[in-house]
Amino acid sequence: MKEMWDAAVGFLKEYNMTKAGEALQKVDWTKLLHEPLFWLAVVLFLGWVVWKKALRSLLVACSLVAFIVLLHYTLPPAGEAFSLSKLLPFAGGCLGLLALNIYFLVIRNG
Repeated sequence: MKEMWDAAVGFLKEYNMTKAGEALQKVDWTKLLHEPLFWLAVVLFLGWVVWKKALRSLLVACSLVAFIVLLHYTLPPAGEAFSLSKLLPFAGGCLGLLALNIYFLVIRNG
């Protein structure tokens, strides 16, 4: 357990938000969408969701994808500050995702 914790802390030390943003900007999304292993993973995940009726897992996965897309379109290039025109959609998107997840995972579950 300690080894996993040290690996996670090392990753977070090495990849701060600036490096994570740079890595996200460098991802070639069209190449990723043409990768057979990506589609195999998606089909297997969706098959598992249908088999187990795990709609909460589907919600979390879709929220994660939406957050990555939100970061991709609102995160400024490295070294630049957030402008108000990018900060407001980012904050609104984060609040929307948070509200959606809280509603479906906490409120509607109880």
